[in-house]
Amino acid sequence: MPEKIKAEIAYSTLEYTAIFKKPIILAWGSSVNILIAAVLDALEPWGFRLDGVELKTHTEKLSEYAIVFRRSIPAAPSQSVALGFGKVSVTAENLDWTEAKQFVAGQNAALTAIRQAGRAEIQSQHLQLGMHIQLATKPRKDVTSPLLNPAAFQLLDGEIKCPGIILQGEKSHIVIDASVPYANGLFIRIYREHLPEASLDQLAEALHKDEEQVFHVLGLEGVL
Repeated sequence: MPEKIKAEIAYSTLEYTAIFKKPIILAWGSSVNILIAAVLDALEPWGFRLDGVELKTHTEKLSEYAIVFRRSIPAAPSQSVALGFGKVSVTAENLDWTEAKQFVAGQNAALTAIRQAGRAEIQSQHLQLGMHIQLATKPRKDVTSPLLNPAAFQLLDGEIKCPGIILQGEKSHIVIDASVPYANGLFIRIYREHLPEASLDQLAEALHKDEEQVFHVLGLEGVL
């Protein structure tokens, strides 16, 4: 077996989006305060407070309206929930898999509040993870070169600094490229669309398998 390459996830961003079947416009009317209170109450046990709530309505496009709930305790690494007319998006930085159950529990509570107070029905779910992976024992070019057929290197003349790939599935894709902010680092983006009835636990399990597969194929060794 070839020796594993030491690697560390230097920075990551998780993005979850649930698209609604119909815009929840009525919930933004006179009952918007009820909606805000319900979501904030649901998220409060996970460090979300009133000082982290923003109402973004200074735009001509209704699709850009949003109530943003930002975690205050702790403020970093950041976590936020952005609720709009047609979707809800969750963004979290530098999540660790040891925090997975706690994170999923918090977002389940928020989604339940949105379904009940906003009368929202989910049409589709989307999960995306972006990772900057720092390589310790091998140049990134040597890690990604085996992913390409030798004929691919004939497309450009001169030295290839970092071969990368984009794989597009029916409802998924993966990007492997050079990381800009991290020297000798890789940037990897994993995306999947999920069925509306899939639980967040199922989404997390699928993502964990994708991460493990990426590390296995690239020959990387490190903490996910």
